This record gives sequence, structure tokens and C-alpha cells, in this order.
Amino acid sequence: MRKLITLPGRPELGGIAFVQHQRFECVEIRPHTTRDGRRIELVRWLSHCTDCGAPFDLLTPRRAGPVRVDRRRCAEHRDPKRRVKVPGGVAA
Repeated sequence: MRKLITLPGRPELGGIAFVQHQRFECVEIRPHTTRDGRRIELVRWLSHCTDCGAPFDLLTPRRAGPVRVDRRRCAEHRDPKRRVKVPGGVAA
């Protein structure tokens, strides 16, 4: 079974989280209204592509529990079938 890769659900602005060796920084928390009219908060995370190092951002809902990370690469290198390799000596 694959291990879920997650970020904290209720980060503070400027908060830092690590997914394996990759750094994500919370750069924005903003209100959002869903299509069904519910009001939620979205978190914008800033990180760098694991292939080329280009910056990219990721939006996740802000909620009590952990949030699954679905992207770890920039738009140019995105490939959901390819796993991110963890450098030797780094704990997964």
C-alpha cells in the first residue's frame, strides 16, 4: 500500500512543511465559496519542482486534518505516474 503524502491541514501564514525532502511554505490563506455555496478557506503553498527547481504553487483546503499532496513538480514536469525519488540517506 502506498504511503499518503500529506501537508498539515491548518497551517499558519509563513508556516513551513516538509514532504520527504521537499519544502512547502504557506504563502496565502484566502476565503473561497464552493460551487454548492459553502464557504471554506484555501491555502496556497509555494514549493520548487523536484526535477528542475522551478517554483510552483499548490492550493489545498484549510481544514482540521492533514491534506493530501497531489503535485510535487511544476506544470512542465508533471507526471502522476512517475514517483519522486528521495535522495539516499534521507528518511521518507
